[in-house]
Amino acid sequence: METKGIQQFMNSYSVKMIIVTGLAIVLLIPSFLIQEIIQERIKLSEKVKNELYAQWGGKQVVAGPVLNIPYSYQEPGENNQAGETRYGIAHFLPETLKTDGVLLPETRKRGIYKVAVYEGKVALKGTFARPDFSLLDLKNAQFSPEAAYFTIGISDMRGIKNLPELMLNGEKYRVEPGVADTDLFQSGITIKTGAANLDQVLNFDMELVLNGSEELSIEALGKTSTIALKSNWAQPAFTGSFLPSNREVSASGFTADWQVTHLNRNFPQQWLNNKFKTSDAGMGVELLIPVDHYQKSMRSAKYAILFIALNFIIFLFIEIKSKVRIHPFQYALVAFALLIFYALLTSIGEQIGFNLAYFISAFAVTALITWYARSILKEVRPVAWVTLLQTGLYLFLFTILQLQDYALLAGSIGLFVILIIIMKASQQIKWYADES
Repeated sequence: METKGIQQFMNSYSVKMIIVTGLAIVLLIPSFLIQEIIQERIKLSEKVKNELYAQWGGKQVVAGPVLNIPYSYQEPGENNQAGETRYGIAHFLPETLKTDGVLLPETRKRGIYKVAVYEGKVALKGTFARPDFSLLDLKNAQFSPEAAYFTIGISDMRGIKNLPELMLNGEKYRVEPGVADTDLFQSGITIKTGAANLDQVLNFDMELVLNGSEELSIEALGKTSTIALKSNWAQPAFTGSFLPSNREVSASGFTADWQVTHLNRNFPQQWLNNKFKTSDAGMGVELLIPVDHYQKSMRSAKYAILFIALNFIIFLFIEIKSKVRIHPFQYALVAFALLIFYALLTSIGEQIGFNLAYFISAFAVTALITWYARSILKEVRPVAWVTLLQTGLYLFLFTILQLQDYALLAGSIGLFVILIIIMKASQQIKWYADES
């Protein structure tokens, strides 16, 4: 009698619910492991991309040219004695700057990973006004115009593909690698003009040919800056501190134009040493390759507990309603089938893209669970309910993953509706009939 009582207690639906709930919680561990696998694939993807970028050339930022004039001044000493001599660099930005850029993109692959690279032709034209030293608010300074030089910031020097020359009022000047000072730029090129006459308007012209990856950015350093970029890449993203004044994007490529004045920036036309930085005045374009399957796979994996819980609930309801006994091990097999979906989604998505991989994985798992439920439940009607649940859940999840701004709203409403359906279904269950 005692053994029979224990057996009845273990077979009770209350105990079954406790066991199934505990099983669902334990099965969260594999879902976290799947998320770790997705994270590892994301890191591997980024590593491969960075290696390809390093070989071709990284994201390029072009800034300048900037006119730099060395100066010195003597600090006042004690007792009317001469103090220490200080040295520095005065920086002058162009009066006008016109930048025309053409990007010739291509796609590079390593294994299953793709990156967007480009060869960019950047033409810089504009003028410098006569330097006005009185605007620098530095008394008793000795400026050295004969030692003046121009610098152009280039973020990745490995990408330079031509031998650029600076045309200054019709005269050519040689370009030297590296920046003579790092007040404004950490890397770039320097042009020493020697005896160039700075007491006049200076017209400049230069063309750069650069290899780069993903993004090209131009800094608006002119008092008035006009920037134009174009390419045959059909999926651009415009980046930086300013959006284009005009842009056209089509299947054949894009064109974009920016108009920026010195009033749009947070630094003046001239200053001393490293008082200001110019990086906030950058704008440009990023060449996008729509590879969001990892992010969507990660988002979908976070719904694993919902899938497991709802499947366990419907199997438990069917078990109570139809009097068919389902072993906890069979519940676990169904849960593992649901978890396999995320592994299939990630691995297939790497090869053919997210959307098609999602439908293939969802169909495969739904068919597997339907076949297994048919072997357990025998009857067609409860199996149909299981199939309908799987289909509805996967359609619900796919809809949420496609939404951006309304994903939280749609998810919250969907979960609320699911809860209503579960509550309604629970009213049809005689919870104590088996134990009475």
